[in-house]
Amino acid sequence: MFTLVGGHTTPIVDACPDAGVRLIDVRHEEAAAHMAHGYARATGRTGVALVTAGPGLTNTASGVAHAWASGAPTVLIAGRAPLAQHDRGALHEMDQLAFMRPITKWATTVHEPARLPEYVERALRTARSGRPGPVLLEIPSDVLRTELATEPAPAAIQAVTRAGAEHAAIEAAAAVLNGAERPLVVAGSGVLWAGASAELVAVVERVRAPVLVSPSARGVVPYEHPNHVPAARSKALKEADTVLVVGSRFNFMLAYGQPPRWSPDVRIVQVDIEPEALGNNRAVDVPLVGDAAVVLEQLVAQLPDRPDAGWLAELQATDRSRRSALRDDSMIDATPIHPLRLLAELGDVLEPDAFVACDGGDILSFARQALPSTTAGGWIDSGPFGSLGYGIPAAIAAKVASPERQCIALLGDGALGLQAMELDTAARHGLGILVVVSTNGAWAIETTSQEMEFGRAVGTQLERRPYHTLAESLGCDAVEITDPAELGAALGSAPRDRPLFVNVQTDPEAKSPDAVRGLGLVPREQAVKF
Repeated sequence: MFTLVGGHTTPIVDACPDAGVRLIDVRHEEAAAHMAHGYARATGRTGVALVTAGPGLTNTASGVAHAWASGAPTVLIAGRAPLAQHDRGALHEMDQLAFMRPITKWATTVHEPARLPEYVERALRTARSGRPGPVLLEIPSDVLRTELATEPAPAAIQAVTRAGAEHAAIEAAAAVLNGAERPLVVAGSGVLWAGASAELVAVVERVRAPVLVSPSARGVVPYEHPNHVPAARSKALKEADTVLVVGSRFNFMLAYGQPPRWSPDVRIVQVDIEPEALGNNRAVDVPLVGDAAVVLEQLVAQLPDRPDAGWLAELQATDRSRRSALRDDSMIDATPIHPLRLLAELGDVLEPDAFVACDGGDILSFARQALPSTTAGGWIDSGPFGSLGYGIPAAIAAKVASPERQCIALLGDGALGLQAMELDTAARHGLGILVVVSTNGAWAIETTSQEMEFGRAVGTQLERRPYHTLAESLGCDAVEITDPAELGAALGSAPRDRPLFVNVQTDPEAKSPDAVRGLGLVPREQAVKF
């Protein structure tokens, strides 16, 4: 459990050692919420954070909202002012439920201590059921301190039923996919949380379709699977005549499913566990409500094994060509170091089951293109909410869950400022995470987009600070890299029992795809394409 200790929750904190619950104490409550999210992504289980009342809870808001937008199962346990002092101006008193309800699946107060097992069970089950997401359980401090005459009965976690789609809808979807000349599969994080990687690959191989995955779903298809064509993304979306969208929404990350990014005549089969997500922002031809794993199994049973009509081979050739060109571009020896060179060197030391938390703007934009994915759940980024500050906390949480796993936080120097003190948390707990900072002395995406729209940039410049000395002062091993030839040795030297901080001086003139697009301000035909 990830926590920052406060007086309203100390009975829980005190009980944890006796109950065999490991506490990771942090330096800011937002980090605890991000750690719960990172733990959930790294393990597939529910992550839990514990914070005190009032400002302790409000400090978690961005982390909880990130989990809410990304559909990650987390439980936030928060203290609350005593019931006996309700509405009297008690310390930290506020309407916490009203504050958190818009960004949680369920938020409630425990009034009776004997019912705590029941509420905890429901919180854990709710976080995992349907579309996963965060839950808030607040417990007034006097409820926590109430003595019970008998031990409350434990509540077993109830299994969550996995529902499939109606048979007629499956038949209709299979007919649409069978009739496609240029089929495409797009997978989102719904596949990750359903544990449906094998089922997804089975459908992709049966249809002979190219497959793309959303940033939040990286790893659900092996990066080197022959049908995985991330470098042909633009061509695939624009030219596909039929798209199977599984566990992903038509939000800005999928250009709302609209032309010119998508063909105006494309047919859509959409699978989602939430009915309200189906057909949102664009009409779909066949909506399928159900768990991704179950629905994909149903589809495989209805789909014949068909030959490739040339569409897959065409996209594979495009993907190979663009990956090769990107790799050639990354071997730049110039200084300051180009971000693509940094990512190429990092990719060379990336282990097959590595966990990577990529936190920032420009560096994330480059990394989505140039850094290979690892296993399902091995990647976390800003997601549809676009938050910053989760990188170091998420890497810490993954390392807590799997001490032998390579856990990396890849950040920009802007994002570093949001949770830099969590380097102390990693050092105190002996967690050997690798923290790689691309230092370009600016909020680079904002700099570029402002210059393109207004002819100047305001409020976007940072100084090239010696962040490695800060990391050393917080108990980390640390090094600064200015020569690209030194990158490989530095990135491959991370110890397993303490954090290593690598401050890489990168080129502020390197323009990432998102910087050039100006986050939607620049026409796509003028943007860097991938």
